[in-house]
Amino acid sequence: MSKIKTFAAIVLCLLTSYTQAQSIEVNASLDKNPVMEDESFNLTVVANADLANSAFDPSPLLKDFVVGRTSVSSQTKIVNFTTSKSITWTTVLIPKSKGRFTIPAFDIGGSKTQPIEVLVVPLSSASSQARDLFITTAIDLDKVYLQQQIHYTVKLHLAKDLQRGSLSSPTLENADIRQIGEDKEYNEIVNGKRYRIIERSFAIVPQQSGTFTIASPLFEGEVTDNNQQSFGFFNRSKSVNRRGPSQTIQVLPVPSNYQEHWLPSEFVQLDEEWQGNTQEYEAGEPITRTITLTAVGVIEEQLPAVGSQYPDSVKTYPDQAETATIEKDKTLIAQRKESIAIIPTQAGPLTIPEVKLAWFNTITQKTEYAVLPEKTLTILPASQANSSRPLPQVEQTPAPPPVISQPAIQGDAIAPIWQWLSLGLAGLWLITLSAWWWHFKHYKRPVSQLAPQVRRTESEQALWKILENALNKGQASDIHQALRAWLSHLTDKPEATLEQSLQQLASNDLNAQVSLVMASRYSQQTGSANTQGLHQILRKIRKVQRANHKKSNDLAPLYSNT
Repeated sequence: MSKIKTFAAIVLCLLTSYTQAQSIEVNASLDKNPVMEDESFNLTVVANADLANSAFDPSPLLKDFVVGRTSVSSQTKIVNFTTSKSITWTTVLIPKSKGRFTIPAFDIGGSKTQPIEVLVVPLSSASSQARDLFITTAIDLDKVYLQQQIHYTVKLHLAKDLQRGSLSSPTLENADIRQIGEDKEYNEIVNGKRYRIIERSFAIVPQQSGTFTIASPLFEGEVTDNNQQSFGFFNRSKSVNRRGPSQTIQVLPVPSNYQEHWLPSEFVQLDEEWQGNTQEYEAGEPITRTITLTAVGVIEEQLPAVGSQYPDSVKTYPDQAETATIEKDKTLIAQRKESIAIIPTQAGPLTIPEVKLAWFNTITQKTEYAVLPEKTLTILPASQANSSRPLPQVEQTPAPPPVISQPAIQGDAIAPIWQWLSLGLAGLWLITLSAWWWHFKHYKRPVSQLAPQVRRTESEQALWKILENALNKGQASDIHQALRAWLSHLTDKPEATLEQSLQQLASNDLNAQVSLVMASRYSQQTGSANTQGLHQILRKIRKVQRANHKKSNDLAPLYSNT
């Protein structure tokens, strides 16, 4: 008996579900038909059942229409104790082109809507004349080369007061699209009707060759609806959606005979700036050269690195390049700045080779070159002032000055006291000078008799202490001075520059670490240099030098006293 009851309950549920499915009715309708090519219309789908909001899927419409937002509303009615429910979906659609299209049937809750045929008519001057809102688009070129700028203009024409609104950007697959300049707003008479016009400009740089369609921006907003139902200050607003005409372009590929870096532009220029703006520099001193590449109608990502070359007699420390894209007169202008610190290692004429950069002129459709001519600099020998530049001193904590109690001296008594004090100091100075002359006369020895190795060791220790202090601080300018002094002492050439001392030692590891530290000195980035590797190599070099010095001192005398 229980099995029979269970079976009956299942059959009853199935019959109920089937009855409900049969009772669901769904209908689809349009608020206007035919429609203009650029205007929106509403698709409304109604079902007389309690269904989920996601029961309606408008994605099949994406092929022929731009699908806007979908609003959902539910309603419940009770009539003579009978409850009925319904749900309504309203979707905004905008045609992508003119022609005849079919709104397909939608399966909702097991029931299907009827397909609807919609006619999209093209715009004409007659139809635009009486319209209160429409969009126009324009491009300056419909045939361009790959990565060549297209100037795109969109105008929103308003004959009614705008309550609110938003205008999207045009869309093009595989393209860089940027708004240039600010919006312009002005009034204009079009076909005998006065319009308020909002104009916006874009720069479009296609990144792929072929034939493409630039989809127009979409306007969504509300305008004042001045009809007979409006009264007093309470004017009703009406939602509007408009889309302008699409633009078709042809993007040509890079010419097959072009072998250089692809840079299509109307104008490209190279400029340079030298530190001090002079032709004469000193060996061992850094010279900053700044090269600026400017190109019109491109974005900064398209600019190549400037291939500048330098002779082997200089060391170069390039800084990180700076790039930017600006807008001027509705045109993109890209710039790339490269700063390089050049250190000549020897005196004499220094010739900097010519810099040559290829680019494609989109006006003449020919390859052209931006050129920096060859430049010759005069490199003077390192001056005594530069080679003997004062080194940073080791920091020491000075002892506090003694506190001396002095009686207050006032009035005219100050002058006689200072006179007597000056005479006393002069006398002491004469006595000291006489004692030194007497000591020198009776006890002087030739300088050659002093132990040169002892003096050298003491001087080396002091210079090493200054160098270690500079390395610990990480300031590249202090390290440069201290390292020059210590290495020149190590190589027995006090007047040598840092580059000359490094050349004499011929240590690849040392040269590499010095280059890393010195690069931070000429960089525009602030911060301490990483000196651990340099400090470690210098300790090894010093250890070897001290071991060699000790070995030479431990040699047995050539002649014994026995």
